[in-house]
Amino acid sequence: VMTITLSLQHGWRKSIAGCAGLAVGIQILFILAVSGLGVIIAASPTLFALIKTLGACYLLYLGFKNFFKDASRTAGLLKHAEKQQPENAAAQFGKCVLVSITNPQPIVFGISVLPQFIDAALPYVPQVSIMIAVYGLIVFIVMLATAILASHARRFLSGPSGPKIVNCASGAVFVAIAAWVLAQTFLVN
Repeated sequence: VMTITLSLQHGWRKSIAGCAGLAVGIQILFILAVSGLGVIIAASPTLFALIKTLGACYLLYLGFKNFFKDASRTAGLLKHAEKQQPENAAAQFGKCVLVSITNPQPIVFGISVLPQFIDAALPYVPQVSIMIAVYGLIVFIVMLATAILASHARRFLSGPSGPKIVNCASGAVFVAIAAWVLAQTFLVN
């Protein structure tokens, strides 16, 4: 959703730093997962539940913010994006890293999936370093492809109903993910 929003507002070329930020955020979480912090979080259900709850609250905030965002303002942003100064690449990168690391799910993914591909006969650090680098590259490529597709959909989304559809859809996605995280945290066991 972040990639799509950046691409719609500024074009796919100017959202490359955001795509890189999302990928780096995922890599940071994978590093935490494989370096032992992931095991600590998994061993402490209370701490892990707190992290997931904070992440879900942030997603709820983003979701409701999108629901109530003024669609005409979004349409104006899209129509006049060429005239606007986009965020500088460093600010966009930092914001996207922060958004990415607020989702604790990659830690669980890293703990549960990465060990299956580790050969005990080979050194551990080089193996996980390669896995994390490759996964980060995959995330970057997928985010960039998403940005390019969103950029091509810009004309439709700059019409009178396009921004309202995007705001409601992205808000619904954020709220649905937050609800799923909260349900997994408090109802499953």
